[in-house]
Amino acid sequence: MKVILNFMKNGGFSIFLWCSILVFLTGISLAAETDKLAQADAALQSPTLDQTQARTALELYESLLSAGGDEARVLERLTRVCFILGDMTEDPDQRREYYEKGRTYADQLLAAQPQGAAGHYWLAMNLCGEADACGALVGRKLLPRILEELHQALDLDQVYDRAGAHRVLGRIYFEAPGWPLSVGNMEKSLEHLTKAVQLAPEVSTNHLYLAETLIRLGKYDQARQELEATLQAPRHAIQPGGLAEDRRRARQLLKELEGK
Repeated sequence: MKVILNFMKNGGFSIFLWCSILVFLTGISLAAETDKLAQADAALQSPTLDQTQARTALELYESLLSAGGDEARVLERLTRVCFILGDMTEDPDQRREYYEKGRTYADQLLAAQPQGAAGHYWLAMNLCGEADACGALVGRKLLPRILEELHQALDLDQVYDRAGAHRVLGRIYFEAPGWPLSVGNMEKSLEHLTKAVQLAPEVSTNHLYLAETLIRLGKYDQARQELEATLQAPRHAIQPGGLAEDRRRARQLLKELEGK
């Protein structure tokens, strides 16, 4: 730096020219960061997303975070990709490691953006993953925190992640045992999933989850409508590859509903 300052002092560069060079170099750096972010995003949006692509995205996002880029935007992507990797991984220990890393990034996101829905939502999602990976005892312990974070996300932005908080709350109320054992409640499930479909009708998972709740409630005609909507919806809730699984499940349920 001293050499550069002396060079400028001695007339080697004008201040204007030096500032122009700094602007040019900054532009190159920003362009490189934008390109890296685009590469990672493209990997996660691939219809054939696999663990290798997801890990590549994770590495790219982590390199952007260490380089001091747009912290909140990168942290949001990091906690999402950790959840996706945990969901894709079969080994319980590796799954738990991804979810724990996702929790860490979600906590950092909440610190950087305390009034944003994303930190609360992805913290809840990674806690859900951890509960699933660690078993029922851990799940019961984590459930109150999961519900708290989802409701906070809902209060801040009920449309975030295509009505994600409504979708996940509706599924929790569907899957959990009822009172007094746990929080299971089919009417609450119906309420949240109906809202998820209203807010994000393009998401196959919203329709599928609502259909399963309607089947549990014996509302077969409405369930059929939602299963047909599942087959037409263009997007999965979390990752592109899940769309085919949602449609396979919808066809299976339609077949089971024949004659009902």
